[in-house]
Amino acid sequence: MSDKVEFLTEKKIDVMKIISVLQQKSKLSLFDKDILEKIITKFQKNDFSLLTPQEIQFLNHNPANIWAQYLVFRYKFKEFPSNHIVSKFPIYLLIEPVSACNLRCVMCFQIDKTFSGTKDFMGYMDIDLFKKVVDEAYQKGTKAITLASRGEPTLHPKLGEMLEYCSGKFFELKINTNATKLPEKLIHQILTSGVTDVVFSIDSYTKENYESIRVGGIFENVLNNIKKFKEIQTKDYPNSKCATRVSGVKVDKSQNEKLFKEFWEKYVDHVVMVNMLHRWDTYHNPKEIMANEPCHALWERMYVWYDGKCNPCDADYKSELNVGNISNSNIEEVWNGEKYKQIREAHLNNNRSSYFPCDRCPNGA
Repeated sequence: MSDKVEFLTEKKIDVMKIISVLQQKSKLSLFDKDILEKIITKFQKNDFSLLTPQEIQFLNHNPANIWAQYLVFRYKFKEFPSNHIVSKFPIYLLIEPVSACNLRCVMCFQIDKTFSGTKDFMGYMDIDLFKKVVDEAYQKGTKAITLASRGEPTLHPKLGEMLEYCSGKFFELKINTNATKLPEKLIHQILTSGVTDVVFSIDSYTKENYESIRVGGIFENVLNNIKKFKEIQTKDYPNSKCATRVSGVKVDKSQNEKLFKEFWEKYVDHVVMVNMLHRWDTYHNPKEIMANEPCHALWERMYVWYDGKCNPCDADYKSELNVGNISNSNIEEVWNGEKYKQIREAHLNNNRSSYFPCDRCPNGA
């Protein structure tokens, strides 16, 4: 991808212990056992590229008897897209509780009024549709769910119920939020529902810079909400497995990564910076910046919008690609459907320019 995620914080783990645990018998399919052997071989050769701070955090906070299954999942998540392997069912789903947002960040497609100002694009996911998605994902083997996409999930009045419905079903249950709306009741619901990752989308450590980027946000309120989250987690849930992350988008040179990390690491487990090289409202990009390789997202994940529409990525925020709708189908049919196959084949055959907005998107391998 052109927008690279960089962890600014580090985590440590006993790698020899991991190898020892992985060498023990695990209840895996023959295919997954082969993958596990590849992982062990990599580790024995001191190749720990599979272990980012995210994976290390999970291993440190979860029992060893699920490490093998978890790392096989993470291997598939990283290697299948690189090798253009289509899993039978999406390994990773992003479900959109709501498409609207209360902020107008300068790098976000919410500033496109033809999107955020158009009724057909704005809405809240029906709770029954949400449960349909989650039930199929759980039954068919999806391992990771994120509740977020084009909008701010905390605006959904039933977000807590949604999180609770996902409890215990997935290795990773993530929520992305701008942290402007975090009432205590929701914080408790997040921490009791098995959420593994909360990502706070914040791009600065100063009021002036933050509010110039996250237009409509008030820095003091966001900071106080994150402090409150940490206080409740520490006091009421000392054994919580929920990892917190501040994730920023670097849109200009005034954002000092070192100071950004030093400020936020006092309140969260991870600090991340995404270097944005191009506009995120892909439709307005010049065709000259189109990536020359296939987009990894086509094999990695699928987005389910609030109204059931499915899309390969959220750079296509108006669903020009629109690969199906689970309101009248299901996830498996969409993922393996003809439209998805045609887009994947076009990317593999150096013909991604035949699809808009792939023809002007810098995201590739």
